[in-house]
Amino acid sequence: MPQWRAGVRLSPLKARIFDAITRAGTDGIRIEDINAICFDGLSTNVNVRTHIHQINDVLAETDVQIYGGGNTGLVGFFRIRKLKRRALL
Repeated sequence: MPQWRAGVRLSPLKARIFDAITRAGTDGIRIEDINAICFDGLSTNVNVRTHIHQINDVLAETDVQIYGGGNTGLVGFFRIRKLKRRALL
């Protein structure tokens, strides 16, 4: 059954991934830890990253995004970021 996070519907697995990243706070969470928590360590980094990209696709219309995995200087850490939307003039 789909679950709601940040105003969008996610599958139970994707909601669990989103929750794990949210709980990590500003420190972020490593992809290996997401794998351990959400997949019992039985997945690959590529599969976990694919799920994160799919979550971000659904979050595209919101002011929330998952970022990290190398873009932050802390390789492999994912965080939730609130986006600042510019007002249309």
